[in-house]
Amino acid sequence: MNAQRPPLRQPPHEATAPIARASIWSPSPAPVAPMQIRAPLVTRRFDISWLNSAGEVDAATRVAPAAPDFEEAAAAFARGTLIATQGGPVAVEDLVPGMIAATAEGRMEPIMWIGSINLFAPRGNDDAAPVTLTRITAESFGMARPMTDVVLGPRARLLLRDARCRPFAHSDTAFAPARAFVDGISVIDVRPAAPVAMFHIALRRHGTLRAAGLEVEAFHPGPARAELTDPQLAGYYLSLFPHITTLGDFGPMIHPRLSAADVAAM
Repeated sequence: MNAQRPPLRQPPHEATAPIARASIWSPSPAPVAPMQIRAPLVTRRFDISWLNSAGEVDAATRVAPAAPDFEEAAAAFARGTLIATQGGPVAVEDLVPGMIAATAEGRMEPIMWIGSINLFAPRGNDDAAPVTLTRITAESFGMARPMTDVVLGPRARLLLRDARCRPFAHSDTAFAPARAFVDGISVIDVRPAAPVAMFHIALRRHGTLRAAGLEVEAFHPGPARAELTDPQLAGYYLSLFPHITTLGDFGPMIHPRLSAADVAAM
């Protein structure tokens, strides 16, 4: 059941106005040597929308390297995933910046940015890394967790609430890669043969989205972006987020992150 969108021309924390403008931006090709690019897919199209300073929704298309660090920004939730909002669950593809997400931290946070790409397995190159998604079947982690099968992107992270996180994250709560829970039975790898529409969401303050009963990290670039020291690559990356000036504008992370190795050690 989709939530009713808020009235137009309201302040950003309450609602949003209609899409103000759309643009297509494709800079000159950037060097890709510092990053792992999936050959032969040099670039991908990123569809983005964001809440601007006037409280309106802008939309644009960007063309950026087809590298995992870029894809992570727009590939957490498969089309059809239900996201909890102030007005009830809404399919991720129907969300609009300015709508209010209900976070696992108990806060109501405005959606500031939504990114989307089509992920698909590269063909014609045996050396190219396949695209691998994670399917979490209904009630894998308990009753209504999730309520239905959920497909997450290659770097999507689940919120883990466990005292065993403390030796690794100095906290009893941490984000863990969804792929770290693959068991081949209730959490499985999926390699799509056809394009899959994927989405990600950035909030005004970093938090945890509720996705069909699962607690999944909202987008945050993370504490370290050493791979983006190349000015052109950094420009490509920052261009995906017109609602900010620097990556520091995403603010602090609400919980630390664990690696797959950390989860295995737990």
